[in-house]
Amino acid sequence: MRLILHHWDTDGICSAALLYNEESKNMTPIIGNYFLTDDEIERISQFDEIYIADLALHEDSLKKLVEVARVKVFDHHLTKKIDGVEYINPIMNGKEEEEYPSASWIVGEFLEKENILSFLGAVGDWEERIKQTKFYSKLQKFMKKEGISFKEMLEMVSLLDSNYKMGNKKEVEKAVSMLWKADDIANFILNNRKWRENKRKIEKEIIKAIDEEEIIIRGIRIKEIDCPYNIISTVARRLWNGKEYVIVVNKGYFEKECQVYVRGENVAHLIKMAHQLGYIAGGKKNVMGAIVPKQECNEFIEKILEVIK
Repeated sequence: MRLILHHWDTDGICSAALLYNEESKNMTPIIGNYFLTDDEIERISQFDEIYIADLALHEDSLKKLVEVARVKVFDHHLTKKIDGVEYINPIMNGKEEEEYPSASWIVGEFLEKENILSFLGAVGDWEERIKQTKFYSKLQKFMKKEGISFKEMLEMVSLLDSNYKMGNKKEVEKAVSMLWKADDIANFILNNRKWRENKRKIEKEIIKAIDEEEIIIRGIRIKEIDCPYNIISTVARRLWNGKEYVIVVNKGYFEKECQVYVRGENVAHLIKMAHQLGYIAGGKKNVMGAIVPKQECNEFIEKILEVIK
């Protein structure tokens, strides 16, 4: 039996929905974790084939999965290759991010399916910045053909993302099969009342977080928030101007750890540093996310500032 293990955001959900069928199951890790707990490993061990979609899983967890099943990874993140894993990841082979902007696009290409799910993940990960990429011409052709506006694509992303931002793991997982079953995916997402109410609540929290005081060190914006919702990536994205670095720290999501999120022109070296320090971390060229014990958080920020300098 096949399990699809996927990220909790729009790209992860759309990638999983593309891979989904009647004979498969899907799950996402505890939202915010880029590793698997012992209980999750035990649950997953019943499957003989595992597809991992849009999830930069920690190498220790990945190695445990390889011991119990055949593992195939569909991704566009910069990660370390693990023996025994089959990778469908053009970025790891030197391709440009603009050519492969999302895991959903990679899955769609692999399956020879070019539909709203394959495009929606790219819009989710890049939002407005997708307009400055080579990929945007493909997206424009698709939207024109389907009669969908870019504004509507962004709205669908925010509605799907509202589930993980609320910390609703079950709804994230349910969304995969719901999208797979939907005859009109765009209409289904745009008219989902539950997700619309989620979005309303989340937007209030995002605005509140952005309005929090911040400090600026050598042009680097640092904002600390204390929020029970998983909104750190959205806050960082809205604060980032595409050039200078932005660091956002959320001490309110986990009980014992803080979330650290960095956006910058190139943060690959920060991901490497976080791994060397023993932290769970991942990301792409412009993004690093890490989970750090609260008592070590300030020291980690200082190290980030030193490396950026």
